[in-house]
Amino acid sequence: MDNLIGIDSRVEEVNTLLLGVGVDDVHFIGIWGMGGIGKTTIAKVLFDRISHQFEFSSFISDVRRNVETSGLVQLQKKLISRMLGKEINGWDFDEGAMKIRGFLRLRKVLLVLDDVNHSDQLDYLAGKEDWYGFGSVVIITTRDAHLLVKHGVVRRSEVQVLNTNEALQLFFQHAFREGYPEQSYCDLCNQVVKYAKGLPLALKVLGSFLHGRDIPAWESALAKLRKVGNAEILRLLK
Repeated sequence: MDNLIGIDSRVEEVNTLLLGVGVDDVHFIGIWGMGGIGKTTIAKVLFDRISHQFEFSSFISDVRRNVETSGLVQLQKKLISRMLGKEINGWDFDEGAMKIRGFLRLRKVLLVLDDVNHSDQLDYLAGKEDWYGFGSVVIITTRDAHLLVKHGVVRRSEVQVLNTNEALQLFFQHAFREGYPEQSYCDLCNQVVKYAKGLPLALKVLGSFLHGRDIPAWESALAKLRKVGNAEILRLLK
């Protein structure tokens, strides 16, 4: 696994949302921010660190994409199959929600729903606090803070971009793999980092793309990037 630059402080910020509340409470935690900023990575690291404390744990990744490709009922089936350890035949949204609630309500559960973009996904996959046993934690990552507010998720953490030092470290990690750039690349590195605006996905993709390329290739890539509007950076990088 990559050396996760800047991740510890961001995971700790989310983890503090779990502090100062009763051990018998059910905790809904929201992690939100723009695409590519590292929400999924934060959720995965936190999941790995605390999942051993729960009777049942499940990380449902790419909720938005899975719903778009297969539908919400299919995602309910995936979650329930993990719970029961076997495949379950079809139903509608409401029946699926009842099955999920029936399994969760007497258990201490850790559930992560990653990249949620519609309130139906929360209503039919996560439900409310009364779906869960005491001490359960539900973590939701999303680009839309309003979804969290609408669902009543009070404990929310907005993920911030990397600072300049963190951004340089992450970019070096992908552009040079080991060590630091030669002096002749330093100014170009600073230009790339300035362009990426602290966005981890942009730094990783640009670093990997520029790895092993000569200075003219770097200059050409930067010239092309400068023609692209900020709103399109993630679409093009992906």
